[in-house]
Amino acid sequence: MSEMTAARAQDVESLIARTALKYDLLPYTSNPFPQTQPARLAAIAHVFGLKYAPIAQAKVLELGCAAGGNIIPLAARFPEAKFVGVDLSRTQVAAGRTRIKDVGLSNIEIHCKSFTELGTEDGQFDYIICHGVYSWVPAPVRETILRICKERLSDVGIANISYNVLPGWRMLQALRDSFLLHVPDNNDSRSRVAKARELLDFLKNASHDTGVHKQNLQQWANRLAQLPDDYIAHEFLEETNEPCTFTNFVEAASRNGLEYLGETDLAPMVLDNLPAETAKRVREIANNQFLASEQYVDMLSGRTFRQSLLVGSHRAAEINRNLTPASVASLHFLSSAKMKLERAPDDTLTLRDVQERKLTTKASALANALERVAGAFPGSFSVDDLYSSLPAASRNETGKSLVLEAVLKMLLTGMVTGLAAPVDAEGSPSADAPVAFSIARHDAARGELATTSLRHERVQIDALGQVILPLMDGAHDKAAIRAKVEHAIAEGRITFHRDGKPLVPPEANVVAHERIEQMLTLYANAGLLVSA
Repeated sequence: MSEMTAARAQDVESLIARTALKYDLLPYTSNPFPQTQPARLAAIAHVFGLKYAPIAQAKVLELGCAAGGNIIPLAARFPEAKFVGVDLSRTQVAAGRTRIKDVGLSNIEIHCKSFTELGTEDGQFDYIICHGVYSWVPAPVRETILRICKERLSDVGIANISYNVLPGWRMLQALRDSFLLHVPDNNDSRSRVAKARELLDFLKNASHDTGVHKQNLQQWANRLAQLPDDYIAHEFLEETNEPCTFTNFVEAASRNGLEYLGETDLAPMVLDNLPAETAKRVREIANNQFLASEQYVDMLSGRTFRQSLLVGSHRAAEINRNLTPASVASLHFLSSAKMKLERAPDDTLTLRDVQERKLTTKASALANALERVAGAFPGSFSVDDLYSSLPAASRNETGKSLVLEAVLKMLLTGMVTGLAAPVDAEGSPSADAPVAFSIARHDAARGELATTSLRHERVQIDALGQVILPLMDGAHDKAAIRAKVEHAIAEGRITFHRDGKPLVPPEANVVAHERIEQMLTLYANAGLLVSA
């Protein structure tokens, strides 16, 4: 190694060490990321014609796992799969290991080390997740991430890498530049964030600009006011934040023997979701080339963040981007809350979600099937579920085709999310002895303020939840749960108020019983209850 190369390597390691210290001092909130769950990655691969490893026995690696908030719930849900996490923050790794021990999981390990130190002892992985890391590390480490994906993916492996993307992120660069000019670089991350917030508040009010710049300042001031300190510290104040164009990312992946597959969300990849004239023009200027179209969509949308999927280059010829109804036949699907089916006087059926995305059909035979889509939340449904909902006379090849076409349309417009494994979440707390997801019971018992649902989404836990969730194990009926809550009220661990004054029994117990039923419904809607 030359002296210059050695010096450069030393600089990179020094930067990594400084970054790790800042994550120790102000850890990122370690959350589940629904878009990274292997069942979702596998579904994307499936619709593009690729084989994937069954989730239940898969091997999963997360680079930059923090405290394991993303993979620990997955390990609890899939006990026969194996999960490995790697992160440099000693504080977060220690927290993750404690949680793993408390939950009693034996299929997951979290290591405190640099990616550059990752050995080969764990073999190949079917899924590699690297969320919120790629843009925030030096170029040599970015290359290491891609090299690991190439070398450590199994023959049917899929990698998921997220990154800040240009040209959209350029709009945020002015904000980051302003923060870095104003805020001294030291290890007191919270004071740095406070200074950044003060500066932004000053700029948005004092700027004399009447155009885009002030609008951008006001927009981000409003947004950052809702975001935690850890996000601002690590998104805007770290030494490294290197967004790249989609084209540059694909080229870097290609240099490392990787092929771009798609995004964790299909809908933005579908040009037909754009206005017809816009989609036509994109196809023209991109010469009907898929990768070029993706780059032009970034220019149109101002997208600032991508969550891309990569596979080994040896699989490139297997990718089939001509999606057909048959592409979705064996998958499971998650719908969103509050979907509604509308029936027009002319028998037109319209299934609509809260974002006003809709599926419209005149196939009256689909009425019950679409009702089932809306009613499946928070659990999943399959094509077979919908087919069985058809009238008996329509359970034939024509009926099956209607179902497949409807599901494909909903998937491509973003109304539903595809998964390669079912989500067995109970939508109603009707059982006398309800059962909550094991990770939620353990988190509540540990006094955590949030947990993860079967949908792999974050769910808040309040003081009442910390009492009732651990009891939702199937062995305690609602009467036993109410008795435990009454005991907690008597001990002062739970307090209810009215008109600003604390309630005492028996009035407090009456309110508690009402709140328990409300919380059971809330947890069912959040996907915390396991289907019988």
